[in-house]
Amino acid sequence: MLNALQPPNPPAVPLALQPGNRTVGETTPPWAIGLAAILLIWPAIWNGYPLVFADTGTYLSQALMGYVGWDRPPFYSLFVHALHWRISLWPVVIGQGLMLAHLLHLVLRVQRQPGPVPLVVAAAVLAMLTGLPFVAAQIMPDFFTGVVVLCIWLLGFQWRALGRFERLYLLGLSTLAVVVHQSHVPLAIGLAVVSTVLLGLGRGAMPAMRGFGRMLAPTALAVVALLAVNALAHRVISISPFGSVFLATRLIFDGTGRDYLERHCPNIGFRICGALDRIGTDHNLFLWTLDGPLYTDLGGPKIWTQEARAIIRGVLAENPLGVLADATRNTVNQLVITASGDGLEPWRSLPGPEPVIARYFPQEHAAYLGSQQQLGELFPFVRRLTPLHIGAFCLGLVGLVVLAFRRGWSLPELALALLLLAAVVGNAAIAGGLSGPANRYQARLLWLSLFVAMVVLRPKLRAATRPGSSGLAGAGGTR
Repeated sequence: MLNALQPPNPPAVPLALQPGNRTVGETTPPWAIGLAAILLIWPAIWNGYPLVFADTGTYLSQALMGYVGWDRPPFYSLFVHALHWRISLWPVVIGQGLMLAHLLHLVLRVQRQPGPVPLVVAAAVLAMLTGLPFVAAQIMPDFFTGVVVLCIWLLGFQWRALGRFERLYLLGLSTLAVVVHQSHVPLAIGLAVVSTVLLGLGRGAMPAMRGFGRMLAPTALAVVALLAVNALAHRVISISPFGSVFLATRLIFDGTGRDYLERHCPNIGFRICGALDRIGTDHNLFLWTLDGPLYTDLGGPKIWTQEARAIIRGVLAENPLGVLADATRNTVNQLVITASGDGLEPWRSLPGPEPVIARYFPQEHAAYLGSQQQLGELFPFVRRLTPLHIGAFCLGLVGLVVLAFRRGWSLPELALALLLLAAVVGNAAIAGGLSGPANRYQARLLWLSLFVAMVVLRPKLRAATRPGSSGLAGAGGTR
């Protein structure tokens, strides 16, 4: 199967670059990974301090103050805590940059592009043309979304090309990438299913099942961790014990939930019936305004959870097609709604991380206040780069479409391109379709298309320029 994707006589791959054979020639020196990391977090250096978002304060405070919030798991908080040691937040973004740089190195190496030059060039291109640096330099778990995609691909299609310790590291990194954000659980499962289908078509049923086990194992560990922490912290065995608050809010502000409540209130006796005229038109203000009706009338998200679940059940029972239509519309909107810099406006006092930084990192408080972001210079600068970042995303897609009409695709290359598309659509459906479209949700993934295009295109161009080459059709890959 998939023989049409292979060249008739693929060129011999050097022994040192065959899957499962790792030599000194494949190793990228530490200085190159360090340089790539610096390139990938350059906005923090220019800013004068790590970039932050309103939610950064919660992620910092969960571990610092020893609590588990209702709205997000604590694992990114623990990851951050392990790096800053209450000394400085700089190790957090440096660590994120190094993690990304090393992952890019692994992808390039297994695709027969080892050494410092391909990595540094790729990092420089991503740093100049995409929004990845503004995600990697921010103290938020959003950069892990792209990590999930690349890890799933490596686990499923390049397992034999990795060394023993690399495999263990990749399993650990994948687990961390999934567990830090609840939306990553369905995303990882969906990508694993897509990958398994491709493996089954290309390599047969048994390799597909083994690959599925490898790809699903980190998500299974992440689910166990989420269940355990929620059972201990909230006495609820659930991946997202208060996720119904977000979904019910989505239904109400989409219209189907409001229609249901207007038909049945006040007979059903829900608290929200008396607050419908005060919830406004912005779901974010409803969820996060502490003096708003969610807290003053409904008792807060934890107390409102049971009522939210009842609203979800009622709306789904009466109008499932309307819910599906709203989710589809939100997904489509999320696919086209994106802008770099969403959330990078100044965050002074509350909401935002400033009180936490002032309390636990007082030596850095002045640097925080004097950063380009807090002075209001960063946000307009990044917004002006949005057309460039969207153009780079489209350029990557165009490159992959052009390559789609050429022969010589290996199964891993095809899988990488298809996982990119699946991730973009899946992320839009999970984040935008369920939570509500936001610029930042899609911006965290757009950089992948250009990187994938570079990974797939470079070996083919190199093969096409060899003496006696028959063009792109002569650039294949290992199955």
